[in-house]
Amino acid sequence: MQEKRLRLRALRVGALPILNEFIERMGLEQELTLALKNSGYANALLALLKNILVEHNALYAVGEWAALYDGGLVAEGKIGDDKLGRALDRLFAADRATLQTGIVLAAIKGFDLKLDQIHNDTTSVTVTGIYEGQNLKAVQLKRGHSKERRPDLKQLVYSLCVTSDGAVPVHFKAYDGNQTDDGIHLETWSRLRTLLQHPRFIYVADCKLCTEKNLRTIDGERGFFVTVVPKTRSEVAAFTDAVLAGDVRWEEILRKRADRDEKAFDVIECAVGPYHLREGFTLYWYRSSQKKKRDAHDRGARIERTIERLENLDLRRMRGPKTDAAIRSRVDQIIAQHGATEWIAVEIKWDAVEKFKAITRGKPTANTTFRRIIQRVPRLHIGTDAENITRSAAMDGIFPLTTNTKEKPVDVFKIYKYQPRIEKRHALLKSTLEVAPIWLKKNTRIEALMFLAFIAQMVAALIERALRQKMLEKNIALLCSLPEGRPSKAPTIEQVLRLFEHQTKHALYEGDRLVKQFADPLTPVQSQILHLLSISATIYGPGK
Repeated sequence: MQEKRLRLRALRVGALPILNEFIERMGLEQELTLALKNSGYANALLALLKNILVEHNALYAVGEWAALYDGGLVAEGKIGDDKLGRALDRLFAADRATLQTGIVLAAIKGFDLKLDQIHNDTTSVTVTGIYEGQNLKAVQLKRGHSKERRPDLKQLVYSLCVTSDGAVPVHFKAYDGNQTDDGIHLETWSRLRTLLQHPRFIYVADCKLCTEKNLRTIDGERGFFVTVVPKTRSEVAAFTDAVLAGDVRWEEILRKRADRDEKAFDVIECAVGPYHLREGFTLYWYRSSQKKKRDAHDRGARIERTIERLENLDLRRMRGPKTDAAIRSRVDQIIAQHGATEWIAVEIKWDAVEKFKAITRGKPTANTTFRRIIQRVPRLHIGTDAENITRSAAMDGIFPLTTNTKEKPVDVFKIYKYQPRIEKRHALLKSTLEVAPIWLKKNTRIEALMFLAFIAQMVAALIERALRQKMLEKNIALLCSLPEGRPSKAPTIEQVLRLFEHQTKHALYEGDRLVKQFADPLTPVQSQILHLLSISATIYGPGK
């Protein structure tokens, strides 16, 4: 009879002890409680934050998910979707700008972040649904230039700034779905200046920053910038002419292993001579040997795909009228989709086709009279623009950067080459954190949820940074954190979550009395990660 009363209960632990350690070091509970003026709502938001990092469920499923874990790891007490919804409402109504500043400053102090160089980029987060009657005080979900290539869906624009010290997010804001990038840089830069209490940092962004107003304003406020110059600028056309004329001299400034092929080298050259934008800022022209190969291959592939698509276009089955304007519109659309507008030349020709049509109805016989009809049928004459292809080929591997810093050309190049790290943060948002789909109806709650997603990115980035710094400090080149025990040079938060995903505690009960607790033993790589993160392995012990 006694044996029948024994029962074994499994409680998940996962990576929550690691997440809780960093959440505590960031002081998130205190900051949220202060901003929301309610510890219960702060506790609920922390539970939702952990869910975003680990699994990301709909609000109604978070409570059920939390119940699977060991007591106190997710939240204190039970949580439900009503409480989570009210917590998001309270977060939206709170002073989130001050809250964000407090959280970031605590992270800067607690983790000794360096902020001499900050990178900005935006991405779009799509939503499904009509979303009528949106709150005008919140971000407006609208159709815009979708970076996910979904112009049919409404979206919001997610602007993010990260440090060059571990790509840790330090600023975020959600904008309306139709907001353009060039209109947000001055606001973002001003907020960063307020956060740091000085303008003496290098602000790095894509070509949307390169407008006269943006550059002059930052320079006038004694700030620094590095950005790529867009192809539409007159300076690009003038430099292309100089390259075609053979008037440009190149000097090698860097030789490094290729990013996509470790067996090859990437030779970086810089054009010799003073170059400037019309606004007076320094302009550096770089040429990459690996980028030159990629540009040539990409152009050839685009031309080939475009010609194939045009040759397979059946004009007779095209919807709508078969006029020059309609056909030209369709052809231009196909060419633009493949980004080959400057290289493909299409001429629309009309052939006269002779046809005979019976005058009377019914099956034709030997005595049937036919009427001769001349029908004009469109035909595409597809060719390439040799002059534009030659002009583009001359600029293969070449890209311009402008700056108002006193850095050397090789250092300006290295500063901008860190920019892809912020794209990794956008990838984290959409893959590991699974920001979409969004199961919320109110745009106020969606805006609040984006704030939590930003905090989740911060937690993930700080864990990755701490792990990689310790590996460098202890001269550990590889960590066996990939599936099948394969080594990784730069462990990610996704790898850490996967390694600890199935870590479990087991509790043996006799009736309602706890008899004993057991814990899954840690693997060598798990123990190594905990050691590198300065987290005691006893936290994964059986407990009391």
